[in-house]
Amino acid sequence: MSNKRVLYQMLDNPLSKNHGNKTWSLQLLQYFKGRDIAVDFVSDREWGMWSDSDIATFQQTGLADRLFVLDRKPSKKNILRYFLSHKLPEFFIKKKAGFYKAPIYDHITRYYQKQFDNILKKNSYDFVLINYVTCASLIHNNPYLKGATTIIDTHDFFTSQHQHHKNFDIGASFKEEMRRLSWFDMIWTVSTEEHYIFSQFCKNDVRLVQTMLDKPSVRRDFKDKKYDIIYVASDIRHNQLSAEWFFKQVYPLLPSDIKICVIGKITRYIDDYPNVEKILFVDDLADYYTQAKVAICPMLSGTGIKIKVVEALSFGLPIVCNHRGLDGLLNKVNNGCIATNDATQFASAIQQLLHDTAFYERQSHMASATFDLFFAKEQAYQRLDNIFGITQTS
Repeated sequence: MSNKRVLYQMLDNPLSKNHGNKTWSLQLLQYFKGRDIAVDFVSDREWGMWSDSDIATFQQTGLADRLFVLDRKPSKKNILRYFLSHKLPEFFIKKKAGFYKAPIYDHITRYYQKQFDNILKKNSYDFVLINYVTCASLIHNNPYLKGATTIIDTHDFFTSQHQHHKNFDIGASFKEEMRRLSWFDMIWTVSTEEHYIFSQFCKNDVRLVQTMLDKPSVRRDFKDKKYDIIYVASDIRHNQLSAEWFFKQVYPLLPSDIKICVIGKITRYIDDYPNVEKILFVDDLADYYTQAKVAICPMLSGTGIKIKVVEALSFGLPIVCNHRGLDGLLNKVNNGCIATNDATQFASAIQQLLHDTAFYERQSHMASATFDLFFAKEQAYQRLDNIFGITQTS
């Protein structure tokens, strides 16, 4: 039985598994539970879209000892108090009276910070784990940490993710990102590329903490599968541009009888095609991965490891992707992924996988081996045990 205590902050509701970051958060909570580590989970009511039923459902899972759903701003019932205690101080103190715009957005309001501090005041923790650089100010010069080890789970290289925004200043953004990361005792990265960058510019303890998934046990015969291609994606801007590229540049090069299944919010940005089945949400992606032959990950931009790539690898599905789809993978070749930014080569790779049985089997075996080596829970748990000082007895 562990006597470790963790305060784990994340803006989102991890039970709404519609983004890779939420999948990772859920897996981490399951790790804490499996290792008997006491966890208080802190979230954001507005950002996480928490309803009363969501709160009840989360509490019933037992994934955390306590759940704190914080508000970004106080109630407006007393409008004068709201203005004097929140709106005015937020404008003059947090937002610098409109004269200074931070190169990286700070999600934390003074009201949210006060609630977070109250949790720290009343409790003692061995670790305080913060998600995203936009929430880093929660621990900066915080007098209530009581010696807790502070960790930031970065998820992404923020500067790279937002370089296409209007009036983006890469130098100011990078400097601010490194400054915020320097506030923490330990920095978690999800990809080898980000680990290299952060370790070059931060003197903190930078760790590669990659995602982990359960190994599926079901694998259907190739001939029995319903779909030739499966494509899973959310609706972030990077995915919108990548989906547009695939359906404009690659799709016309494929035979019209190929069956494609697209799952996720990206379906809202894809036109109707006779051989494309669009599904906005599914309860269990495994039901669809096991019915597919090939996974695709068109990804022209973005950073960090792609959860959809790891998911496909876990099912032994060969993947055709752009070079950005390889981000985060330790081995860039012989890993079950065929990467190209050329539309003709992308279409040809799909065709070869569907018609060359020997080639397909080689890629499938490499996909499974890559998952087992880097993303299976056994390996991930060992890395986390080292971080949290957990010793397993046989």
